[in-house]
Amino acid sequence: MWLLPKLLPEEILIYLRKSRTDDPTLSVEETLAKHEQMLNEWVARNLAEGEEAPEKIPEANRYREVVSGETIDSRPRMKALLKKVESPKIKAILIVEPQRLSRGDLEDIGRLVKLLRYSNTLVITLQYTYDLRDERDRDMFERELKRGNEFLEYQKRIMNNGRLLSVSNGNFIGNTAPYGYRKTAIKEGKRKCHTLEPVPEEARVVNMVFEMYAEGNSAGKVARTLNSMGIPSPSGKEWGAESIKPLLTNVHYLGKVRWNHRKTVKIIEDGEVVVTRPRSSEFLEYPGKHPAIVSQELWDAVQAIRGKLPPVKSRARHANPFSGLVFCKNCGRAMSRRTYKREGAAYQPPRLLCDKQAECGTASCTVDEMTAEVVKVLKEAIQDFDIRIATHAEDSTALHRQLVDQLEKRLEALNKQELSQWDKYTQEGMPKHIFDQLNAKVLREKEEVQEALCTAKDTLPDPVNYKQKKATFVTALELLQDPDAPVKEKNLFLKKCIERIEYHRARKDNGNRRWGDPEPMELDVHLKV
Repeated sequence: MWLLPKLLPEEILIYLRKSRTDDPTLSVEETLAKHEQMLNEWVARNLAEGEEAPEKIPEANRYREVVSGETIDSRPRMKALLKKVESPKIKAILIVEPQRLSRGDLEDIGRLVKLLRYSNTLVITLQYTYDLRDERDRDMFERELKRGNEFLEYQKRIMNNGRLLSVSNGNFIGNTAPYGYRKTAIKEGKRKCHTLEPVPEEARVVNMVFEMYAEGNSAGKVARTLNSMGIPSPSGKEWGAESIKPLLTNVHYLGKVRWNHRKTVKIIEDGEVVVTRPRSSEFLEYPGKHPAIVSQELWDAVQAIRGKLPPVKSRARHANPFSGLVFCKNCGRAMSRRTYKREGAAYQPPRLLCDKQAECGTASCTVDEMTAEVVKVLKEAIQDFDIRIATHAEDSTALHRQLVDQLEKRLEALNKQELSQWDKYTQEGMPKHIFDQLNAKVLREKEEVQEALCTAKDTLPDPVNYKQKKATFVTALELLQDPDAPVKEKNLFLKKCIERIEYHRARKDNGNRRWGDPEPMELDVHLKV
C-alpha cells in the first residue's frame, strides 16, 4: 500500500482558485476562505498534531487566485506558484481538486504535467495524492485535467447561447456602459435584467457631437471644441478624432443593443497564439430596453455624411513603411503619414505627422528624412551583429543550455534509481537498513541536482541566433532602400527589427507654421536584439 511520505509544512504549497462550478452566490474571497478551511483541516489530520497545525504552512506558501482566467498565463498567482515549484525545497501542492490547477487546453496540461513530473512534486487533493512519476497516477491526473477542459468548453457554449438570448431580449450584457449611459438593473417579474440609463451631462455631450458633425465639422474639430470647453473624454484624457469616430457609429445611442461587435478572435503571430478583439462590421442589432439619446433623423444625417467620405484605397492602407512604429515623444501618440497635394501648388513630399500636433507642438518630418535615419540605425545594428558573431557571443548560451540538459538527464536518472530501489524494497525484500542508506544517498544527490538545476534555469540567458538576426536586419535594410519594394513588406520586416521609435522635433520660432525650419529630429530607436 502506498503511503504519503513524511512532509514538512514548509515543503507544501497551497493553491486556491474559484471555479465556475462553485456556488455563484459566494464571492471569490468567501469561496477561497471556505476551501482554505477544508485544506487546513486536511493538514491537521495528516501532517501534524495539535490545534496549531493548520498555521504551520507558511503564509508565503499560500497562493490565492483572485483574478482568474482560462489559461496558466492569464493567472499571475499560478505562474508564481509554478516558479516556486522549481525549487527542490518544495515537495507537494495541496489543492481541493486537480482541475483547480488548470482547465486549459492540451498545451497547458502538458506544460503542467511536465513541470510537476520532473520536479518530483506531489499533487495532494482531499481525495487522492498523485505522484506524477507513476504512469498510472500521471494518466489519472491528465484525464482529470482534460475532463475539466471539456466541461469548460461545454459551459462556455451554454453561456454564449444565454448571452445571445439576453441580447435578443434587449438587455445590455457588456461590462462597461457606453459614454452617455450608466449600467443599471431592472426587475421583470422575478428576473433581474441589466440595461442602460442616460447620464444627463454625458448625454448632452453625445448630442452635441452628433449635431456638430452633422453641421459639417470634422471629427478633429469636434474634439478640439470639446477640449476647449474643458469636457473630459471617457478615458479622462483629452478628446481626439479617434475617440469621436466610435461615438458616431454606436447604435446604443439609438436605443439598440448589439451582439458580436467586438468578438474575441485568436490568431497566430510569430508562432504564438494572440487574442484580439477587432471591430466587426457584421454584428447583430436588437431593440434595447434603454431610451435613445440621439434621434433617428440626427443619426441618419450623420451616417449620410460619413457615407460620402471617400473610401480608403487598398494601396493607401500600405503607404507608410513606418506604420505602427513611430510615436511622438511629447504626447505618446502614433505618427501618421500625410500627403499635401493642392492644385497649382509646389509639390510637397509625404510627411510623418503627430496626430495631436496642434496640442503637443511636435514638428513633422518627411518620410525620406525618417528613412535616412532608420537606415543609419539598421547599418549600425548589422555591424554590431558582425562583432558578436566574430566573438562567438552565442556560444555561452549554448554551453548554458547544455548544462541544463545534463542536469535534467541526471535528475531523471536519479528518479528512476529511486523507483528501482523502492521496487527492490517492496517486492524483492531488500533489508530496511540497506534501503534507508541507499534511499538517503539518492535523495541527497537529487536535492543537490535540483538546486543546481534551479540556479541554472534562473540564470539561463535567452538564446539568440545572431546570424539569423543579422539576416533579418539586412533584408529590412535592403527593402527600405529599394524604392520599388512593396511598402507592406517593408513595414513587416521593420517590425521584426524595431520595437518602437520615439520621435522628437522642436520647431524654430520663425513664424512659418507649415514647414518652417525645425530643429534636427531626435530618435530613440528600440531594436529587437
